Amino acid sequence: MNIKYAIAALGLLFAQFCWGQQTELSPERTTFTTYPFSDPSPVPSLAYRPDIYPYFKFEGYSVDPVRQEWNLITLENDHLKVSIMPEIGGRVWGAVEKSTGKGFIYENEVVKFRNIAMRGPWTSGGIEFNFGIIGHAPSTATPVDYLMYENEDGSLTCIVGTMDWISPPGPSGGSK
Repeated sequence: MNIKYAIAALGLLFAQFCWGQQTELSPERTTFTTYPFSDPSPVPSLAYRPDIYPYFKFEGYSVDPVRQEWNLITLENDHLKVSIMPEIGGRVWGAVEKSTGKGFIYENEVVKFRNIAMRGPWTSGGIEFNFGIIGHAPSTATPVDYLMYENEDGSLTCIVGTMDWISPPGPSGGSK
């Protein structure tokens, strides 16, 4: 799915709850217990995994937790509270239906990266952009771009996105 359509779909999903209501958009630094991953491997991916070039892999994963600050963007109106983590692939980190106080998208309290995604690190929780060659976007655990602004009608917008630099498939038409 094209990233523009994914962003538009998320916008339309949440827009229906925003018309004629007070809305808030608040970026903040939030601390989570985090099991971090290492710096990237200095070996170019062409040497061991050409299908992810020009990306590199992350190969080290901590077994010891640390308290780490993350950017958390919260979109909120009378009915919903939605959290987005732009430093963890731009995923929707959690969502709560406010009249019941119950979450309908699970918001994990711990960020624990493990070697699951195409470049290595992946963590559970929320909704990630999922369009990579093995099911996880190359940016699933790394920072993405985001933009927040107020529209002329007073509504608020948060756009999250990144560029996918995966190489085209090999001569056989598929990836290895």
